[in-house]
Amino acid sequence: MTTTNLNTQNDTLELQVKKTLPLLPVYVLVPVLFWVVFHYSGTPLVWAAFGLGALGWIIALMLRGPVSAVAMRLPKEKAQQIVVGSSGPLEEGVRLGLLLLTGSGFSWALSIGQGWAAVEVLYTMVQVVAIASLAKRTDEKALQAKAMLEAQGTVNASPVWGIVERISASAFHIGCTLLAAANPWLVFVLIPLHSAVNLTAVRLAKKSLAMMELVIAIVGLAALVIGLLAHS
Repeated sequence: MTTTNLNTQNDTLELQVKKTLPLLPVYVLVPVLFWVVFHYSGTPLVWAAFGLGALGWIIALMLRGPVSAVAMRLPKEKAQQIVVGSSGPLEEGVRLGLLLLTGSGFSWALSIGQGWAAVEVLYTMVQVVAIASLAKRTDEKALQAKAMLEAQGTVNASPVWGIVERISASAFHIGCTLLAAANPWLVFVLIPLHSAVNLTAVRLAKKSLAMMELVIAIVGLAALVIGLLAHS
Protein backbone atom coordinates (compact mmCIF):
# COMPACT_ATOMS: atom_id res chain seq x y z
CA MET A 1 0.00 0.00 0.00
CA THR A 2 1.39 3.40 -0.99
CA THR A 3 1.74 6.26 1.46
CA THR A 4 -1.01 8.18 -0.35
CA ASN A 5 -3.44 5.28 -0.15
CA LEU A 6 -2.57 4.71 3.50
CA ASN A 7 -3.21 8.35 4.36
CA THR A 8 -6.52 8.27 2.48
CA GLN A 9 -7.56 5.11 4.33
CA ASN A 10 -6.60 6.65 7.69
CA ASP A 11 -8.51 9.85 6.93
CA THR A 12 -11.59 7.88 5.91
CA LEU A 13 -11.48 5.75 9.03
CA GLU A 14 -10.93 8.77 11.29
CA LEU A 15 -13.92 10.51 9.71
CA GLN A 16 -16.05 7.42 10.23
CA VAL A 17 -14.98 7.20 13.86
CA LYS A 18 -15.84 10.87 14.44
CA LYS A 19 -19.34 10.23 13.06
CA THR A 20 -19.91 6.99 14.96
CA LEU A 21 -18.59 7.65 18.48
CA PRO A 22 -21.20 10.33 19.34
CA LEU A 23 -23.93 7.84 18.40
CA LEU A 24 -22.77 5.12 20.80
CA PRO A 25 -25.38 6.10 23.44
CA VAL A 26 -28.07 5.51 20.81
CA TYR A 27 -26.95 1.88 20.54
CA VAL A 28 -27.91 1.45 24.20
CA LEU A 29 -31.46 2.47 23.30
CA VAL A 30 -31.87 -0.63 21.10
CA PRO A 31 -32.19 -3.19 23.95
CA VAL A 32 -34.06 -0.60 25.98
CA LEU A 33 -36.56 -0.21 23.12
CA PHE A 34 -37.28 -3.95 23.07
CA TRP A 35 -37.56 -4.03 26.87
CA VAL A 36 -40.10 -1.19 26.84
CA VAL A 37 -42.21 -2.78 24.10
CA PHE A 38 -42.36 -6.19 25.77
CA HIS A 39 -42.69 -4.82 29.32
CA TYR A 40 -45.66 -2.63 28.51
CA SER A 41 -47.26 -5.32 26.38
CA GLY A 42 -47.48 -7.50 29.49
CA THR A 43 -44.24 -9.51 29.62
CA PRO A 44 -41.81 -8.19 32.24
CA LEU A 45 -38.13 -8.99 31.90
CA VAL A 46 -36.80 -11.97 33.87
CA TRP A 47 -33.33 -10.79 34.85
CA ALA A 48 -31.94 -14.25 35.53
CA ALA A 49 -32.90 -15.36 32.03
CA PHE A 50 -31.57 -12.09 30.59
CA GLY A 51 -28.19 -12.79 32.18
CA LEU A 52 -28.18 -16.37 30.92
CA GLY A 53 -28.94 -15.12 27.41
CA ALA A 54 -25.97 -12.79 27.56
CA LEU A 55 -23.80 -15.63 28.85
CA GLY A 56 -24.98 -17.88 26.03
CA TRP A 57 -23.92 -15.36 23.41
CA ILE A 58 -20.49 -15.04 25.03
CA ILE A 59 -20.07 -18.84 25.03
CA ALA A 60 -21.01 -18.98 21.35
CA LEU A 61 -18.47 -16.24 20.62
CA MET A 62 -15.74 -18.11 22.50
CA LEU A 63 -16.50 -21.26 20.52
CA ARG A 64 -15.68 -19.34 17.35
CA GLY A 65 -12.07 -19.08 18.53
CA PRO A 66 -11.08 -22.63 17.54
CA VAL A 67 -13.01 -22.27 14.28
CA SER A 68 -11.14 -19.06 13.47
CA ALA A 69 -7.79 -20.68 14.36
CA VAL A 70 -8.40 -23.51 11.88
CA ALA A 71 -9.82 -21.18 9.21
CA MET A 72 -6.74 -18.92 9.33
CA ARG A 73 -4.80 -21.61 7.50
CA LEU A 74 -7.09 -21.24 4.48
CA PRO A 75 -7.33 -18.44 1.88
CA LYS A 76 -8.84 -15.24 3.31
CA GLU A 77 -12.20 -15.44 1.49
CA LYS A 78 -12.71 -19.11 2.33
CA ALA A 79 -11.72 -18.48 5.95
CA GLN A 80 -14.27 -15.67 6.22
CA GLN A 81 -17.01 -17.91 4.84
CA ILE A 82 -16.23 -20.63 7.36
CA VAL A 83 -16.11 -18.28 10.35
CA VAL A 84 -19.29 -16.45 9.34
CA GLY A 85 -21.04 -19.68 8.42
CA SER A 86 -20.19 -21.20 11.80
CA SER A 87 -22.50 -18.66 13.46
CA GLY A 88 -25.53 -20.85 12.70
CA PRO A 89 -24.52 -24.12 14.39
CA LEU A 90 -22.64 -22.40 17.22
CA GLU A 91 -25.23 -19.80 18.20
CA GLU A 92 -28.33 -21.89 17.60
CA GLY A 93 -26.72 -24.91 19.25
CA VAL A 94 -25.82 -22.95 22.38
CA ARG A 95 -29.20 -21.21 22.36
CA LEU A 96 -31.09 -24.51 22.24
CA GLY A 97 -28.89 -26.06 24.92
CA LEU A 98 -29.52 -23.08 27.18
CA LEU A 99 -33.28 -23.37 26.72
CA LEU A 100 -33.32 -27.12 27.31
CA LEU A 101 -31.25 -26.77 30.47
CA THR A 102 -33.00 -23.79 32.05
CA GLY A 103 -36.56 -23.57 30.70
CA SER A 104 -38.60 -22.73 27.64
CA GLY A 105 -41.61 -20.78 28.93
CA PHE A 106 -42.58 -17.67 26.99
CA SER A 107 -41.38 -15.04 29.51
CA TRP A 108 -38.18 -16.99 30.19
CA ALA A 109 -37.36 -17.49 26.48
CA LEU A 110 -38.22 -13.89 25.65
CA SER A 111 -35.83 -12.66 28.34
CA ILE A 112 -33.07 -15.02 27.18
CA GLY A 113 -33.49 -13.62 23.67
CA GLN A 114 -33.29 -10.05 24.94
CA GLY A 115 -30.13 -10.81 26.91
CA TRP A 116 -28.60 -12.49 23.87
CA ALA A 117 -29.40 -9.50 21.67
CA ALA A 118 -28.32 -6.92 24.26
CA VAL A 119 -24.82 -8.31 24.77
CA GLU A 120 -24.33 -8.36 21.00
CA VAL A 121 -25.17 -4.65 20.96
CA LEU A 122 -22.58 -4.11 23.71
CA TYR A 123 -20.02 -6.06 21.68
CA THR A 124 -20.73 -3.85 18.67
CA MET A 125 -20.11 -0.77 20.80
CA VAL A 126 -16.78 -2.22 21.97
CA GLN A 127 -15.87 -2.86 18.34
CA VAL A 128 -16.54 0.79 17.49
CA VAL A 129 -14.18 1.89 20.27
CA ALA A 130 -11.58 -0.61 19.03
CA ILE A 131 -11.87 0.77 15.50
CA ALA A 132 -11.30 4.25 16.91
CA SER A 133 -8.00 3.04 18.35
CA LEU A 134 -6.96 1.80 14.91
CA ALA A 135 -7.55 5.08 13.12
CA LYS A 136 -4.02 6.49 13.48
CA ARG A 137 -2.08 3.26 13.90
CA THR A 138 0.16 2.06 11.07
CA ASP A 139 1.49 -1.23 12.45
CA GLU A 140 0.91 -4.46 10.55
CA LYS A 141 -2.02 -5.70 12.64
CA ALA A 142 -3.77 -2.34 12.38
CA LEU A 143 -3.29 -2.27 8.61
CA GLN A 144 -4.74 -5.78 8.32
CA ALA A 145 -7.75 -4.78 10.39
CA LYS A 146 -8.29 -1.67 8.26
CA ALA A 147 -8.07 -3.73 5.08
CA MET A 148 -10.70 -6.11 6.47
CA LEU A 149 -13.03 -3.24 7.30
CA GLU A 150 -12.57 -1.79 3.83
CA ALA A 151 -13.30 -5.20 2.25
CA GLN A 152 -16.53 -5.43 4.23
CA GLY A 153 -17.72 -2.22 2.60
CA THR A 154 -18.62 -0.50 5.88
CA VAL A 155 -15.84 2.10 6.18
CA ASN A 156 -17.72 4.77 4.24
CA ALA A 157 -21.16 3.81 5.53
CA SER A 158 -23.31 6.06 7.66
CA PRO A 159 -23.17 5.01 11.33
CA VAL A 160 -26.98 5.09 11.36
CA TRP A 161 -26.89 1.83 9.38
CA GLY A 162 -25.18 0.19 12.34
CA ILE A 163 -28.06 1.14 14.65
CA VAL A 164 -30.64 -0.10 12.15
CA GLU A 165 -28.75 -3.38 11.88
CA ARG A 166 -28.73 -3.84 15.66
CA ILE A 167 -32.52 -3.43 15.74
CA SER A 168 -32.98 -6.02 13.00
CA ALA A 169 -30.43 -8.43 14.47
CA SER A 170 -32.01 -8.10 17.93
CA ALA A 171 -35.42 -8.96 16.49
CA PHE A 172 -33.87 -11.97 14.77
CA HIS A 173 -32.20 -13.27 17.95
CA ILE A 174 -35.32 -12.82 20.05
CA GLY A 175 -37.42 -14.49 17.36
CA CYS A 176 -35.05 -17.45 17.03
CA THR A 177 -35.05 -17.92 20.81
CA LEU A 178 -38.84 -18.00 20.90
CA LEU A 179 -38.98 -20.44 17.99
CA ALA A 180 -36.44 -22.81 19.56
CA ALA A 181 -38.37 -22.64 22.83
CA ALA A 182 -41.66 -23.40 21.10
CA ASN A 183 -40.25 -26.37 19.19
CA PRO A 184 -36.66 -27.57 19.73
CA TRP A 185 -36.72 -29.43 16.41
CA LEU A 186 -36.84 -26.06 14.64
CA VAL A 187 -33.12 -25.80 15.38
CA PHE A 188 -32.58 -27.79 12.18
CA VAL A 189 -34.20 -24.89 10.30
CA LEU A 190 -32.66 -22.12 12.37
CA ILE A 191 -29.07 -23.33 11.97
CA PRO A 192 -28.93 -23.06 8.15
CA LEU A 193 -31.13 -19.94 8.24
CA HIS A 194 -28.80 -18.17 10.66
CA SER A 195 -25.70 -19.04 8.65
CA ALA A 196 -27.36 -18.10 5.37
CA VAL A 197 -28.47 -14.71 6.70
CA ASN A 198 -24.97 -13.84 7.91
CA LEU A 199 -23.25 -15.06 4.74
CA THR A 200 -25.74 -13.15 2.59
CA ALA A 201 -25.21 -10.02 4.68
CA VAL A 202 -21.45 -10.19 4.16
CA ARG A 203 -21.86 -10.51 0.39
CA LEU A 204 -24.48 -7.77 0.11
CA ALA A 205 -22.51 -5.33 2.29
CA LYS A 206 -19.83 -5.19 -0.41
CA LYS A 207 -22.41 -4.26 -3.05
CA SER A 208 -25.24 -2.40 -1.36
CA LEU A 209 -25.47 -1.66 2.34
CA ALA A 210 -29.09 -0.59 1.94
CA MET A 211 -30.00 -3.94 0.38
CA MET A 212 -28.17 -5.79 3.14
CA GLU A 213 -30.06 -3.89 5.84
CA LEU A 214 -33.35 -4.51 4.05
CA VAL A 215 -32.75 -8.26 3.94
CA ILE A 216 -31.75 -8.40 7.62
CA ALA A 217 -34.76 -6.28 8.59
CA ILE A 218 -37.20 -8.53 6.71
CA VAL A 219 -35.73 -11.74 8.12
CA GLY A 220 -35.43 -10.30 11.63
CA LEU A 221 -39.01 -9.03 11.70
CA ALA A 222 -40.33 -12.29 10.25
CA ALA A 223 -38.45 -14.34 12.86
CA LEU A 224 -39.80 -12.18 15.68
CA VAL A 225 -43.40 -12.23 14.47
CA ILE A 226 -43.42 -15.99 13.83
CA GLY A 227 -41.72 -16.58 17.18
CA LEU A 228 -44.39 -14.56 19.00
CA LEU A 229 -47.19 -16.32 17.11
CA ALA A 230 -45.69 -19.70 18.04
CA HIS A 231 -46.40 -18.87 21.69
CA SER A 232 -49.82 -17.36 21.20
